[in-house]
Amino acid sequence: MVTVAVTAKFHNPSLSRRKEWQRASRLYRDTKQFCIDGWENGDFGKSVTTSSINNDLYSAIQNQAIREAKSDHSKDGEVRYRESQPFAINNQNWEIDTTENGTVVVGFPCVSQWWYTPIEVYDDIADPVARLVEGDADKTRLQVYRRGDDWYCTFNVEYDADASGETPIGVDIGERHILAVTAYGEDESMLVSGGEAKYVRRKYRSLRDSLSEAGALRARNRVGDKEQRRIADLNHKLSRRLITFAEQFENPVIRMEDLKGIRENSSWSGVHSWHFHQLQQFITYKAERAGIRVEQVDAYHTSQRCSACGSMGTRDGDHFSCSECGRGRHADLNASENIAQREGEPCTA
Repeated sequence: MVTVAVTAKFHNPSLSRRKEWQRASRLYRDTKQFCIDGWENGDFGKSVTTSSINNDLYSAIQNQAIREAKSDHSKDGEVRYRESQPFAINNQNWEIDTTENGTVVVGFPCVSQWWYTPIEVYDDIADPVARLVEGDADKTRLQVYRRGDDWYCTFNVEYDADASGETPIGVDIGERHILAVTAYGEDESMLVSGGEAKYVRRKYRSLRDSLSEAGALRARNRVGDKEQRRIADLNHKLSRRLITFAEQFENPVIRMEDLKGIRENSSWSGVHSWHFHQLQQFITYKAERAGIRVEQVDAYHTSQRCSACGSMGTRDGDHFSCSECGRGRHADLNASENIAQREGEPCTA
């Protein structure tokens, strides 16, 4: 099963629509708070229904608000909704379709009526939206919310993965080469040096040490924030580069090692502070947006086995050699090819 998160901007909604959606956001918040307060004060039991809700929201939206309030109430601590909430509609009570001229519209109930409004379909969501419109996929709940002057909707599209004709993309994340990538069966690979990442770590570690010795703790914290921003920017660039590489192949599926193996087996002391996990999250998120499935595979012996014959080989720096079949290959690319060949568990959110 492939799950793709879709976020789309509504195209030029009218003033009346925007006003009603804003009102619905406030009523949604008030409905959730009404339920929370009622449960806290013992005014009614957890079986509260829409008959207890005195506002003009469609019952489908009221029901969704009740469900969300129940979930929030089960968590520890006081629940107070201080801002307008994105209002939500369950999967059975909203629609997506196309007009005669091919415009994609989303329809949902609100306060006074159902609204059918065009959405802007960019390339990164075109495929899952098309699958949904054509009836080849399922949809989850719809959320509608405002950001600045614009209104958006978000939902997930779910469909069965067709394993036939897939191109496995093996991804090895490491110290000397932050990304080693192989498209299995396509004779294509990508190798990205880890030098920039190590430079960032060394630079800011040195700055932190100097500021600590000088007692400038506030400045030291600011340095840490700058480092995090540099790391996040680098990880965004690396993940975008990987997705671009994968998209050139037919039906790509990205396979990565379980990062626990990377942390436990690396001799590099910086591996525990380097944000490998963040890089994997960015790759997974961007792959999801592009409709590419991501799988996590067992990391055992991906660096020691020959990707051609499966025998144990020898690594000398960046070179891997196999005495059984005589193959020689860049060590990290050998690992990425092993990863590409392994079946994994889907980890796409």
